[in-house]
Amino acid sequence: MRAIRVDAHGGPEVLTSVEVPEPVPAAGEVAVDVTHVGLNHLDVWVRRGVEGHNFPLPLIPGADIVGRRIDTGEAVALFPATSCMRCARCLEGRHDLCRGFRIRGERTDGGLCERVVVPEWQLLPLGRLDPHEAAALPLALLTAWHMLVGRAQVRPGQRVLVQAGAGGVASLAIQIARHVGARVVATASTPEKRALCRTLGADEAWAYDEADEGLKQWSPGGVDVVVEHVGAATWAQSIRAARWGGTVVTCGATSGHRVDLDLRALFFKQLSLLGSTMGSWGELNEAWRAVQDRAIRPVVDEVVPVRELSRAYALLEERRVLGKVVVQVEGGW
Repeated sequence: MRAIRVDAHGGPEVLTSVEVPEPVPAAGEVAVDVTHVGLNHLDVWVRRGVEGHNFPLPLIPGADIVGRRIDTGEAVALFPATSCMRCARCLEGRHDLCRGFRIRGERTDGGLCERVVVPEWQLLPLGRLDPHEAAALPLALLTAWHMLVGRAQVRPGQRVLVQAGAGGVASLAIQIARHVGARVVATASTPEKRALCRTLGADEAWAYDEADEGLKQWSPGGVDVVVEHVGAATWAQSIRAARWGGTVVTCGATSGHRVDLDLRALFFKQLSLLGSTMGSWGELNEAWRAVQDRAIRPVVDEVVPVRELSRAYALLEERRVLGKVVVQVEGGW
């Protein structure tokens, strides 16, 4: 079968189309013909390489997979990771803390291919969603839900700042914050991105250099929770924005992973700094129900055929995306 594979880190030229053996399901597994794959910044890092991190190349990218079951023809989305399902963490429902936790397309092959085989329990029905909409969700939805509901435990009436609010995770974080009853504001780099943030439920959306002053007016004592995924470029602002006793929760570092931290701000303000990666199967099911109830909607910027994959990556790298870019695999070769 055809697949896109990264054999060595580099530019767009390392995204090569290859023939690989077709997977065969074992007991408890199902085969799924892939129709759409949502792209994430994770896919850019897998292609480029990341300092201090070893990806098990060669690797097929793509964590967010939507397709049709071979046995029934049902359209389904996939849980974007695997775990051992035997350890204490898995048995507690904390699959994200399993030592065998593997994100698809990062530590094990992903979905940029014609067919995948997965455990049957990892399938999600599409329900109201079109396939390209569903492909924009699993990894980003689970990440945002775990950040706000699982880690920061955002409550009704709290005030939340979402940095870079037009991105894949952040556009969902705005909606999740509103869904749980919080008030939310966002930052974004362009007028179009700020307009999207307000459409998704943000009370206000500011350019980064306007946010400090805007926050003073909107929430003079600071915000209860800051959703941080940008890293070096926004870190100092995020620490300033948090109120005394507030929380900064982070899941990424797209602008750089090394930041300065004045420990005096940490202990005098009694801040909570929380790291967050992905989440559990139970959390994704809970978030998926909110999507089916239309409390949360996917934001798809463009659907790109797999033969134009390099252009899809460029949209992400050049920050020209509102929400997500989705790759059409079926019929796109």
